Amino acid sequence: MTAPAGLLLDAMGTLIGLRRSVGCLYAEVAAEHGLELDPEPLDRAFAEAYGAAAPLAFPAVSAQHLEQAERHWWQQRIEATFRAVGVQPLPIGLGSDLFDRFATPEPWGIYPEVLAALKRWRGQGLRLAVVSNFDRRLHDLLERLGLRELLDLVLVSSEVGSAKPEPGMLLQALEQLELRPEQAWHIGDSRADAAAAAAAGMRCLKLERASGILVP
Repeated sequence: MTAPAGLLLDAMGTLIGLRRSVGCLYAEVAAEHGLELDPEPLDRAFAEAYGAAAPLAFPAVSAQHLEQAERHWWQQRIEATFRAVGVQPLPIGLGSDLFDRFATPEPWGIYPEVLAALKRWRGQGLRLAVVSNFDRRLHDLLERLGLRELLDLVLVSSEVGSAKPEPGMLLQALEQLELRPEQAWHIGDSRADAAAAAAAGMRCLKLERASGILVP
């Protein structure tokens, strides 16, 4: 097997994960708005709302309107989540507060092996890119978590206009890294990662994490 010259890395569930579940975080922010909710039904409702959503990608939206599109996309997921547990309409400001909470590094953590792996790959001369089905908040998150300096490139689906399992984001990363598909591997934790890599003509190494939640 020929060693790669570059690695395209997924973010959530691969490099970073939540310290508490989405349901716990939604319940915490909801409590600040006077709602007392059980995290477990929120977890289930969010998984269903997220799984049914259109891709987090906006090919026809200009850069100046991108944050509005991102916030609207997440507002729809948030409303669907709370509607499923009987909360309708949302308290004013709850959706915006949740969007902003997930933009901070506090809910997030780095998986234990990640820093050492990135430094080792960097030392070996590999070109490293993050390719994530997320929005522009990821740029600042990776910076504040101390990962951005170890990466050559960060692409998110909302900016690129293409989300995995489509190969567009991976192909754009390869172009910017000046690599051919056979020169790079994709590392991720989902079926969408594997499908996108296959469509791009790349090898995929699929992680099998027991949970997306970081355990102290």
